[in-house]
Amino acid sequence: MLHSIEQVKTINLFDLRQTHLVGLMSFTRDQFAASFSTEKPAPTKLQAQIAAFNKAYADLDTAYRADTYSLDTDELKAADKECDDIFRGIAKMVDAQLDFNFNPELKAAAKRVKQAIDKFGIDVSEDYLAENNKLQQLILEITESTQLTADAKALGLEAAFAQLKEKATLVRDLLTSRGLAKAPKGRMKQARQAVEDEYRQLIQLLNAYALVDDDEHRFDSLFNLLNQNIDYLKNTVLARGGKAEKENNDKPNNGGNANSGGNNNPGGNNTPGVTPGYQDSNDDDVPTGPEL
Repeated sequence: MLHSIEQVKTINLFDLRQTHLVGLMSFTRDQFAASFSTEKPAPTKLQAQIAAFNKAYADLDTAYRADTYSLDTDELKAADKECDDIFRGIAKMVDAQLDFNFNPELKAAAKRVKQAIDKFGIDVSEDYLAENNKLQQLILEITESTQLTADAKALGLEAAFAQLKEKATLVRDLLTSRGLAKAPKGRMKQARQAVEDEYRQLIQLLNAYALVDDDEHRFDSLFNLLNQNIDYLKNTVLARGGKAEKENNDKPNNGGNANSGGNNNPGGNNTPGVTPGYQDSNDDDVPTGPEL
């Protein structure tokens, strides 16, 4: 027997910025998880599709975080500043030895250390990674050369180079821990396409089950939550206009709402369709075909 029941509403996924697309998928995952349990499981085929959707969402979440994760943290800034200050101090002390020390041996030592410093063209205004790579090379040059190690000690720079090594290592470790390697090119696009495909199949399957299930009200609560979320995205996020609106002026056959989301809604954890903690990115949205 077919039921006359409200289905999950449609939304053109293409119109959503990355941050709102991730928010929609996160919200959908959470509502499906809350709607079924061991005592009240989803139908078998729906369970399998939920699992496929959850896997696609996990891949999307990983790619999105890697693609948008900021390296600019207070801890990293502080460590980099200490590195810069130590390096500048070493460079000034070496220049002072060259200018004002008349001991020929110390002057020769200062010249060799100066050559080692200049060799790598270290610029403290460079980005974290470029500067740190050069500092690591300088430290290696000083510590692996018997002559340069002796020169640094003679000039009273042994402790300064040890401090530089310690702080440069800290910066390197922080860069690594902050996920320095961004998502490989195309990874976000592929992850988005995959999760959109799984989402469509999930919603289509849920709608189909709702039509034939023995309990015609079994999915009412889930439908209500999902549709509230979609209404929020359509009426609040997409209604603001923005990137997709501009892009879709040139897409006469797009088949959906021609507006796009703007900034994150500051509503917090209870705001439908927005994942707390995510920041809007300057993404290139992926065409996904007709409206779901």
